[in-house]
Amino acid sequence: MPRKSFLLPSAFTSGSIFCGFYSAVSAMREDLELACWLIVVAGILDYFDGKVALFSGSESRFGVELDSLADIISFGIAPGIIMYQFFLRDRGEWSWLVSFLFVLCGALRLARFNVETKGAEKTNFKGLPTPMAAGALISFVPFSRSPLFHIIFYDVNYSRFLVSLILILAGLMVSNVEYPAAPGFNFHSFKGILGFVIFVAIMITLIYQWKLLMFPAAFIYIFYGFSRSIILGAVSRLPDKNG
Repeated sequence: MPRKSFLLPSAFTSGSIFCGFYSAVSAMREDLELACWLIVVAGILDYFDGKVALFSGSESRFGVELDSLADIISFGIAPGIIMYQFFLRDRGEWSWLVSFLFVLCGALRLARFNVETKGAEKTNFKGLPTPMAAGALISFVPFSRSPLFHIIFYDVNYSRFLVSLILILAGLMVSNVEYPAAPGFNFHSFKGILGFVIFVAIMITLIYQWKLLMFPAAFIYIFYGFSRSIILGAVSRLPDKNG
């Protein structure tokens, strides 16, 4: 394997680790906005490290393991610290266990992925992907301060809602609910290039307005996977008319 092609995806992964680590540092310095924003950047780097490895032909078991270590730091430990530092620390002596449960389920989700992955690009994931769980969690913070949140959840206890959200996301990560993977693109066709341009445009819009749009987008993704799993499960239990 050419050394440069091997180093390029690892550079993206290393950037994700840096963002996760510095997000935790920012949380301890009580810089909530920077801490959350760094998780968003880590998510972008996490998406592209896999694509770069695929396109450069530098996929390896080392890359898979390094990516998982990056994910548990950026999408498990860092969000857990953010939630504890800003929202759970004063909620009781054992409130840290809520954050720990999120981190633990993220680690279990990644371990299961490593055991089950065969190296090929997946179209579906078993369990909510850790970047999406982290994205939903940290994007809830700015979204909860928007007028839209108070219109939709005008009579909701904030603390209970947040704890419930953390527990639901933790449970979905270790569930058997299948979620679609981020789309792959064929750059050898006009359709593939157009799809990539549309995808990038949507991602730029989400990032530019992440405080308002990212949580609703994450909620739609989470609800889609959950409802799809229920419907497919119900259909599979229907009696076979030909039988």
